[in-house]
Amino acid sequence: MKCLNCDCEKFESKNIRFNPEIKGEGVEVVVPSFVCTKCQTPFMDGAQMNMLRRSAADKYRKQHKLLTSEEIIKYRALLGMSQAAFANYLKVGEASIKRWETYYVQDVVQDDHIRLKCDEAYAELNALEVHWKSHSSDIFSGNRSFCLELFKQAVKYLIGFTKSPLFLNKALFYADFKHFQQFEVSITGARYVHLEYGPCPDQFQNIYQLFLSKGVLISGGHHVLKSVEKPDLNLFSDSEKEILKFVAQIAHKDGGQRLLNVSHEEQAFKKTEPLQLISYTFAKELKI
Repeated sequence: MKCLNCDCEKFESKNIRFNPEIKGEGVEVVVPSFVCTKCQTPFMDGAQMNMLRRSAADKYRKQHKLLTSEEIIKYRALLGMSQAAFANYLKVGEASIKRWETYYVQDVVQDDHIRLKCDEAYAELNALEVHWKSHSSDIFSGNRSFCLELFKQAVKYLIGFTKSPLFLNKALFYADFKHFQQFEVSITGARYVHLEYGPCPDQFQNIYQLFLSKGVLISGGHHVLKSVEKPDLNLFSDSEKEILKFVAQIAHKDGGQRLLNVSHEEQAFKKTEPLQLISYTFAKELKI
């Protein structure tokens, strides 16, 4: 093996920074390469070149929030499938699987398809989004479309003042309904259902499970949930923050016990049949 620049035959292995171009976009990666001891010119064998291609492709994928080759391989391993079986499961050619697991970057549509077929939490979120989008804003959502981000931040804030999801659900109910009472629009757009233990956000179990799977919440045991990060209250308007803080002050005194008790006395609960959606028109009769 001779250096193409100076004909020197001595090389050493070093980690070198390269700037390859992927889909017209430059990326930076550091990978092993042979280097001429005389002029420092890099020289790569086949294995090193493949590592460079894969590292560059994965760097691009990370920058564009696409699954990396390793993540795709992990999905296949989780399902216990060969590349051929995995290809059949995804309804793509086996060659696509081989390329995606090396240095061929999948497009956004392909990436979404892989996640939907392999990631339970991602598929659940997609199903929830379809469910939410199929229901336009109305009196059952507080005259606004459901916003998962606002709901998430409200959960992260109020969970710090409530003893468990049971009490958290009541705090969310009062926050949304109290804001509707004053401004004729809810904070999060959540729909609430008459359940045995009082008003609860529709699909709340699936949403909390999604938050747990994404690391937004962690389980503290004994039905206790905790927020991993502080809430971003800057996403809320001044009126929304005032209502959230009002409800938080009530919950802080006893972990939300009063909210739970009073919620069963609300007309919103009494005049709605079990398992039915609660109309925000009852907000005008709130006891808190």
